[in-house]
Amino acid sequence: MQTLFFDFDGTLVDSETFHAENWSAYLATYGVTLTADDFITYYAGVTWPKIAKHFIEHYQLNVDVMTITTEMEALTEAKIREQGIPALPGVDAILNAFAGKVPMAVVTGAPRDYVEGVLRQHGWFDLFEHVFSGYEVTNNKPAPDIYLHACQVMKVAPHQTVAVEDSRTGLQAAKNANICCLLINSHPSLIEIDADHKFTSMVAATPLLDSLFKA
Repeated sequence: MQTLFFDFDGTLVDSETFHAENWSAYLATYGVTLTADDFITYYAGVTWPKIAKHFIEHYQLNVDVMTITTEMEALTEAKIREQGIPALPGVDAILNAFAGKVPMAVVTGAPRDYVEGVLRQHGWFDLFEHVFSGYEVTNNKPAPDIYLHACQVMKVAPHQTVAVEDSRTGLQAAKNANICCLLINSHPSLIEIDADHKFTSMVAATPLLDSLFKA
């Protein structure tokens, strides 16, 4: 293998609970109840415009997708400034171990500004050659567009890359691009999912990543 791609939310940082709580609080202002566990189960890895569209249509909310997305981005930025988003166990160690030895990129369905801001907070931004955002291609995850674009820019064939993901949406995007995917997630809803490799944490996945790239 030649290149290592990392998803961002739920893969590098413990943001799924963070986003779940924010979405739950936001939707409550419209009288909609969404538990954090339901968000993680059904909406982890789903783009915010799609989440907004679902709730607008399902609950007939008198608001548009752009408004919800913009207000959620503002809420998220404020919460990040206030409390930050913690790294997941093992992430800092593996990024620093591979930096300069294995070409790495973040391939995310999330907005670029948000992702780059958190990467800088953790001191990771300069460890990656690129940050690729699904907002900048025609079709976001689970379509393969962002992964295929990343391969083209980094001049590597899909079968020579490894993607590390944490959600069904991300896994499907990698598989649609013919990329080997490591799924890292301990949530019960993903126990039976069909991934090339499955682990409950980055710490548990580290030996395999070491062997694939001979770090």
